[in-house]
Amino acid sequence: MKDKYGLSRMEVACISGVGNTLSNGNNGIRALSFNATNGVEQWYTVEQFEKEHVIEILEKLEYGDFDDEIWGKIILMEKCKCLAKAYLRKTTVIIDGSTDEYDGITLGFNYFQNNDYSRDKNDIRHKIGDGVIIKIDGNGNIKAMARDLAPVIVQGWNDPISKCIPDQLINQKGHLKTIKDRLKGITDQQRVEKIFDMRLFNLAMEHELKQLEPNIPELLLKTCTRIALVKDAGRNALKTPCWFMIINLVALDVLRSKLPIPSNNYLLLKLII
Repeated sequence: MKDKYGLSRMEVACISGVGNTLSNGNNGIRALSFNATNGVEQWYTVEQFEKEHVIEILEKLEYGDFDDEIWGKIILMEKCKCLAKAYLRKTTVIIDGSTDEYDGITLGFNYFQNNDYSRDKNDIRHKIGDGVIIKIDGNGNIKAMARDLAPVIVQGWNDPISKCIPDQLINQKGHLKTIKDRLKGITDQQRVEKIFDMRLFNLAMEHELKQLEPNIPELLLKTCTRIALVKDAGRNALKTPCWFMIINLVALDVLRSKLPIPSNNYLLLKLII
């Protein structure tokens, strides 16, 4: 049996047990934008894509444009084109293959249309199914569980220095365990896995703090986690048919408190590029 958000009782129990709920967990998710035919945002390198979104968030943090409830930003992508963006307020979010309108907890991939028709992309869209459920815990870790048979892949597993992905997920080549793994005796609780490990992020910060010139750009981009749905294009995320990125604002805020980051936009661009 599923609740009004389409979560089974087992999923709710498993994902809720992942960590402590943030005090602001009952607030909603705010949709930022929806790109239609004209004015579609697109990028040509993954680095450019990540950098621009991190810089935008840093500027908003600097000027106090965020309220305390927001813990992340999600960008829904189809290859190199942006379909939608949202700030995350509730501690749990679902990305699935539904056509349902955005209801505050579920992002239906097929609600957002890309008029550049491709049979390959269309086939991938219809295979997303129940997608993935994601939650942030009280320590800033982001955890996820695949809700269906379709593959869910954490990108960057083959370049672990650039991200905060635990060894277990690296050994699985970024693949979250699907419901098919139940046949192997793996419980749903065991299928909940960290996709952003705050401990690894803190270790990276401690290492850089000991350096004469801390590598701030590298730390900034560690706050970005990219997820491919159904099919992964390898190192070039911009060739992935259906994917999304989450930026961990909790980690960014911790980084800002530990290391000096220029607030001026020009200095930020010069620093990162």
